[in-house]
Amino acid sequence: MSPQLLRVLRATAIVLGALLLLIVLVLALFPWNRLKHPIERMASAQLGRPVRIEGPLRAHVWSFNPTFDAEGLTVADPPWEERPLLLRVERLQVQLQLLSLLRSNLVLPRVMILHPDLYLHRERSGRVNWSFENQAPTNERNKKPAKLPVVRDLLIEGGKLDIADDIRRLKVQGSIDARQQGSQENPQALRIAGQGTLNREPFAMQVTGGPIMNLQPGDPYPFDLHISAGDVRLEAGGKLRRPFDLADLLLTFNVRGRDLADLFYLTQVTLPNTPPYSLRFDLDRKGNTVKLSNIAGTLGESDINGAVDLDFSRKRPNARGKLTSKRLRMRDFVASVGAPTGKPSTLQPQKSPPPPKARDPNARLFPDSRLQVDRVRAMDADVQYEAGSVELGTLPMRQLAMHIKLNEGVLGLAPVRFTLEQGRVEADAQIDARQDVPLVKLDLRLRDLKLDQFKGKAPNATPPLSGVLQARTRIEGRGDSVHRVLANGNGTLTAVLPGGEVNAAFAELTGIDIAKGLGLLMSKSDAREPLRCGLTQFDIRQGDMQVQTFVIDAQDVRITGKGDIRLGPEQLNLEIRGQPKKLRLTRLRTPIELRGHLLDPHVGIDVGATAKQGAVAVALGAVTPLAALIAFIDPGLAKDENCAALLGAPAPQPAAPASPH
Repeated sequence: MSPQLLRVLRATAIVLGALLLLIVLVLALFPWNRLKHPIERMASAQLGRPVRIEGPLRAHVWSFNPTFDAEGLTVADPPWEERPLLLRVERLQVQLQLLSLLRSNLVLPRVMILHPDLYLHRERSGRVNWSFENQAPTNERNKKPAKLPVVRDLLIEGGKLDIADDIRRLKVQGSIDARQQGSQENPQALRIAGQGTLNREPFAMQVTGGPIMNLQPGDPYPFDLHISAGDVRLEAGGKLRRPFDLADLLLTFNVRGRDLADLFYLTQVTLPNTPPYSLRFDLDRKGNTVKLSNIAGTLGESDINGAVDLDFSRKRPNARGKLTSKRLRMRDFVASVGAPTGKPSTLQPQKSPPPPKARDPNARLFPDSRLQVDRVRAMDADVQYEAGSVELGTLPMRQLAMHIKLNEGVLGLAPVRFTLEQGRVEADAQIDARQDVPLVKLDLRLRDLKLDQFKGKAPNATPPLSGVLQARTRIEGRGDSVHRVLANGNGTLTAVLPGGEVNAAFAELTGIDIAKGLGLLMSKSDAREPLRCGLTQFDIRQGDMQVQTFVIDAQDVRITGKGDIRLGPEQLNLEIRGQPKKLRLTRLRTPIELRGHLLDPHVGIDVGATAKQGAVAVALGAVTPLAALIAFIDPGLAKDENCAALLGAPAPQPAAPASPH
């Protein structure tokens, strides 16, 4: 190497060394405190609200892991907030690993936060004080979860936490402490605890975690979660796949409580009303996707299993999944529509009759629990449910299947299928909750329902009717409960029984054949009378079910009826009268009356009406042709031999008024 080249290299090295020394001296002696205001302006622009560093700003940069230290850091709340500060930190110290930046990872070897005071608030409208995004349920896309840096050593001392969530009805005040390792008094290195109220019920939470030191980007961080809210008890254990990355975690939950719908205030996921429940499931979150798998537990006395996926990529979550039950008790299922579940089924036989009690005047047959309209609008869903066996007292039912769809405030149950030992029930229902008062539409069908399966559990029990029933009802109404919808509903109910048998005593008594009918009852006879065809239709207007057609054509008696059922007050006002086809000298032309509340009906005879000897007011085909009624259910029924005979038979003529003498 030539002497000239050596001189050039030596001079270059001296210049570079002097320049590096100058940079080091500048960095070491630089008055970092002068950068406070530029840093404040940059941070304020990024966060969209004032950021201040009230104390000194220091930096130790002569290291591969430079350290920055600030005192009196504050972040202001947005202008609409009453409280002035979102966050206040007495002292913040952050150490940065420069080499990790070359691998596109942000690693903080040490973070120390002394006496932080954090206030988080969500308004009823969905506006939050920590973001400019509105969090109200809409179809807008959510931002992806923030990618947090890996913190190897975290120290938090004297942290205070204040949470007010108006949507969740949550108010919590708590503390945050994190150490490099636990102590003998407190073995958990991380501890977040809080107390307050959730939906006006006592609330307490606790998060505990392992030592927060020497954490690596690929190492999972284990933690436990405990929550009590009213009667809800929730326990979870799992891990963050990446330290402090809340968008990448795996947990196993155990939760129990009185009503699954109450979890809405914790999860913001719309769930049905249920009896007391106990569930276990695994939760796997990756970004905006949450998978609930291995769901297993009980709802009342029914089991539940399956899996559900939740998508939080939009502000209104979306749930998709399938749930199954091996054994479903219907009184657990009806809780979803607001029916009481704490009382034994009236279909179950009792060893001894309970003492008579006065009926509660406020008791209702149709549930009056109100639908939470805001919850229906809060998420979308597509969930299938199947039950292998269904228990409903003495009613033999094999299977239930339903498809639940919830889309932008419209809840659909289409179809719902009950499979009985002999027959099936099918229904399509839609609840449009986009307005304050939901619009409900129901189309329900009974297909090939054999009536002889409806009987008591006694060994010699016989059904009052036999035959294959076909029926259909359509009803539409507004309301936020089953009772309110029916109280103002409009529609029709039609049923056809093309052949079968009827208890002979009942058939005779409808014509008040005293000698024969009462004799059959007193002898407890199981005598049956052939039934050629039965047909009934109710016209529903503003919750009033008016009999339009009611006729049962038995071998010796044609039974007709009139009256109405008022669904609002749940009152019966029906008369059933028989027209014997043969002369009966002992017959009183007086109808059997069904009066009173649907929960406590009274059956009797209007003896005073015998003097009037009035005729039955129902004339077959007077309002709607019978063929059209039958076609409403099944067009093929009009060709049935017995019903065809009924359709062709002349309408019963009103009897002449009896002479007053």
